Amino acid sequence: MREITSATNPFIKELRALIETKKARRQSQSFIVEGWRGIDTLLRHPSRNYQLETLVIAPEWIDDPRLPKEIDTVLLPAPLLNKVSDVQNTQGILGIIKHSPLPFSVPDKGKLLLLDNLRDPGNLGTLIRSAVGAGFDGILLYGDCVDPYSPKVIRSTMGTFAYCNLWSITDQEIEDLQANGFELCITAGLGGTNLYESRFSNKTILAIGSEAHGVCDALQQRATQKITIPLQPQCESLNAAVAGSICMFHISNVR
Repeated sequence: MREITSATNPFIKELRALIETKKARRQSQSFIVEGWRGIDTLLRHPSRNYQLETLVIAPEWIDDPRLPKEIDTVLLPAPLLNKVSDVQNTQGILGIIKHSPLPFSVPDKGKLLLLDNLRDPGNLGTLIRSAVGAGFDGILLYGDCVDPYSPKVIRSTMGTFAYCNLWSITDQEIEDLQANGFELCITAGLGGTNLYESRFSNKTILAIGSEAHGVCDALQQRATQKITIPLQPQCESLNAAVAGSICMFHISNVR
């Protein structure tokens, strides 16, 4: 176990960069998980995509029997860890996760969630969590989406990021999916088929747009079907994460 006490140590600068900047996360293919839940998930369920490389702990964690001895561990004074942390009330532990993304390939079948220009980290984290819960096979990030490995997104997944396949895709990958028989189903506030009257194949892509603009014109032109969640007139629309979650669980149940 290494101990670091200086805020000017290069390791502290590395931690801050991983927490604060997308560029540092992308260049190092690493990101931060804060709190025991996400760390414990990776320890109990090893992932091909994610590997716990380093633990950073405050002194109260030194004798915790749950910590693996084979993982590189860095001890920080509690005030320094609190200063580095992205949350106000830190749990005194975070992990540096190495990300080894698998290249995207068109599957033979499955359920995929496509997120179009989704910018809110809480929404993305919640949709990752719901996609795992509903048994979706992966998430496709299209356009200018929020960084899925930012601390706020990872925290919102409540540890389920370890079970989710994430890919950034372009129009070419969408074209390849449709050429292989995948149906592109987009959500709309009005004018679509009632969600509960719709039918879905074993090759379904569910597209959710941003709350401000909805699904973009390019995807609307490619859509196989458009669905609408029926709402009471007092409610004009739903949060993107809520709408996506409702649709995913329904699609999983009716197939």
